[in-house]
Amino acid sequence: MGASSKLRKYRSDHEDLNTQSRSAIIEAGQVLFLEQGIASTTMGEIAEQAGVSRVTVYRHFPECGAIALEVYSRMLESVLEAVRAEVPAGVSGLDAARHCLNALFAVYPAQESAFRFCAAYSSYHAIEERSDELAEWYDAREFQGLPEACGQFFGAQLDQETAGRLMALTDAAVSGLCSLAVAGSPQNRTNVEVRLRHLQEMILGHLEHL
Repeated sequence: MGASSKLRKYRSDHEDLNTQSRSAIIEAGQVLFLEQGIASTTMGEIAEQAGVSRVTVYRHFPECGAIALEVYSRMLESVLEAVRAEVPAGVSGLDAARHCLNALFAVYPAQESAFRFCAAYSSYHAIEERSDELAEWYDAREFQGLPEACGQFFGAQLDQETAGRLMALTDAAVSGLCSLAVAGSPQNRTNVEVRLRHLQEMILGHLEHL
């Protein structure tokens, strides 16, 4: 193998290791954030959970908030993929909104931890103190809430007033689901299922009057 081939292989292997380390850090953050909260988790704990050094963690992320944003992005996309799979191709407008709202409730049981983290991160993001480095990290990335992200399924096909009302309804649905996820536990699973059904009936009832 020539020198240039060896260099390319080294760079490829190094990139793979970097990717693996970064993924391990994000996965470790997800576990710890869900277990003990974002504000209560340290970079050292994430390093230990991920099986990497603190230096490696700081090489990828400036602070825990940056890792939390990456976890949030993954969680958000997980919910959106699940919803996307439930919305039939070709539907638009109010039909798409109806399918989207139904899908949010349909995917909730499998995505409960994602809703719980979205709730936790949204609160954390609103009040956290940010260093200049973390602020710069955020400026380079777009933060989007789950209700706004769901607007992709129906917003473009509706007039501004109707789209605004639907966004408010979607926000109510997401807020309700996030609250259920935060309050839910195996001990009160039946109560959560009842509240979930009532919330769905209320949201869809309002949708019919738009």
